[in-house]
Amino acid sequence: MGGLLDERVVLETIFNNYDTDGKGNLSPIQMQILHGDLRMGGISLPQVMESMKYACIHGSYCEPSELYNLLQEMDRRFFLIQDFRWEFSMIDVNHKDTISQDEAQWFVQTVHGRHFSKKKWDEFVKCRPVPGSPVAFAEIEVMLCNIPNRLDLQSEKMEEEKEREDRMRRERLAEEEVARLKKKRDEERRRQDEEQKRNEELRRKRQLEDEERRKQEEEERRRREEEEESERLRELEKKQREEEERRRKEEEELYKDVEKLAKDAEEKEKKTKEELDKLKNKGGSDEEAKRLRKRLQDERHRKLRYNLKVAIKSRDRYQLDYNITEFKKEKLEDTDMDLVKAEKILKELLVRDDLKRAMTKRELEELEKAINAIKKHGLEVPLAKELGEASKLLTRLKRLERIRHEILELKQATVAEIRSYQNPPAVVHKVMTATFLLLGHQEKETKIWKSVQALVGKTGKESLKRRCIECKPEKIPLAPAKRAKALLEEFDLEEVRDVSAGAATFYVWASAMIEELEDLTAQKEEAKAKAS
Repeated sequence: MGGLLDERVVLETIFNNYDTDGKGNLSPIQMQILHGDLRMGGISLPQVMESMKYACIHGSYCEPSELYNLLQEMDRRFFLIQDFRWEFSMIDVNHKDTISQDEAQWFVQTVHGRHFSKKKWDEFVKCRPVPGSPVAFAEIEVMLCNIPNRLDLQSEKMEEEKEREDRMRRERLAEEEVARLKKKRDEERRRQDEEQKRNEELRRKRQLEDEERRKQEEEERRRREEEEESERLRELEKKQREEEERRRKEEEELYKDVEKLAKDAEEKEKKTKEELDKLKNKGGSDEEAKRLRKRLQDERHRKLRYNLKVAIKSRDRYQLDYNITEFKKEKLEDTDMDLVKAEKILKELLVRDDLKRAMTKRELEELEKAINAIKKHGLEVPLAKELGEASKLLTRLKRLERIRHEILELKQATVAEIRSYQNPPAVVHKVMTATFLLLGHQEKETKIWKSVQALVGKTGKESLKRRCIECKPEKIPLAPAKRAKALLEEFDLEEVRDVSAGAATFYVWASAMIEELEDLTAQKEEAKAKAS
């Protein structure tokens, strides 16, 4: 009994020594100082506060009767910390005083065993300033020393069970709602599909009508533009003829005897050169030599001027080029404006040759470039005839390019429509026969519609669209082209379009290829006739 009284007296004395403000209770800081005096280093303030929560009724301060139990709890934590700090250092293999978050979780879970609270750990991770960063011992020391509460664990399990049941209930309700909505959507989709089919039919019909109207309007606009351009070119040709007549008369008067004058100038230059050579051999006076050299230079300049006039009159490209170069080399003054005229004629001839070369190649881009060069240099009148022929060719090439583009833009569904016929209308069969004749197939290969279906259905390099786009008119033999023309002449475009939009596209393509081939053939025959 005496020992118990002595213990109480000691505790009361210790309590009073640290209760400096006489409040009758000790704060966490006062308890930390007290315990630090009993145990070297003591424990951290968070550990003191957790000890007070565990041992004291109020949790935030300690009364005299609670001092003994509180000191015991603080001692428990003090000695545990020593062990835990050593174990922490064993995990901290890099000696950085920190371990990874996963290692920290494993450490706490190992200490608490089956009473480990995943919920509290998640709360700890969530409250960290930088989640995922390395963990210091001070961050987890309180958690390590806390005694897991079985009631808390049971409460957590009950909450988890309740959450699981709520989740399952919500999932069941969600599934029922999804099933209800799916059924509703299916019914709505069926209704919409039926309505969409009706609308699609109407839309396709209107689209075809609009496309047809647009094509007709576009064709009409192009036709008007072509007529206007043709009229303009006819006017230019008329001006060209007038200009040509005026130029011819002017040159007849202006350059009437230039050939004779040029020859006389050349003879005089030669004679003066001979006189100068003789004077040099005889050793004549410098004054005489100087006079002859001056005369020789004058005769040479006169010859160059007359030669340039001859070149202008002849309108020979190479003669013009040579004499212009010689004229410039001597730096002669262009008193008669012959140099300007010669350069203009040379430019005209060069541009004309470029245009003819572009027309021979029949390349759309190069032909447009050559026509634009004529307009840029203001040569539309002198080259009106050539420009007219080039414009006609350009119109055909543009039409061919448009048709190729239409083939390229042809939807697969349109091609599939042609292939889907089991017993095709005669117009479709004949149009496709003409198409494949131009692509190099024999007519017997297309007699049976199934063979045509197989050809239409090919893909990749052998696909119908690709072969049509890559087909060159100049490589088509004349005989199959004539047969294809005969097949196409049985129908007009409107008849074909009324039956099949896809077949109408190939009808236009085949017709354009035949026209281009006929034009090429006519050009070759004309060139051959000129050569003979």
